[in-house]
Amino acid sequence: MDYKDTEESMYSIYAKRINGKFQPDSEALVLKLTFEEMEMKSIEIAEEKCPGFDYFLEMFVLKDFYEDLLKLEEFKTDIKRVERIIYYAEFDA
Repeated sequence: MDYKDTEESMYSIYAKRINGKFQPDSEALVLKLTFEEMEMKSIEIAEEKCPGFDYFLEMFVLKDFYEDLLKLEEFKTDIKRVERIIYYAEFDA
């Protein structure tokens, strides 16, 4: 599926933490949110739409970041890319 934001909505990723952290094998969902919903606190969205999940990243941010990782030699494996995306989501975003 191609997750393209529109004037009415955008896609965000929510994931479950394992032992308090996002992990490469964390369960994740993509939510299509209206811009009114995007103005809500992410914890409120999670409680309403996906209890047990936490906000992770907007899809457009993930796509851009992933494209950049594909160009870097040190992130040639999927697991290395996922680990770097998790680090980015938790510490840099």
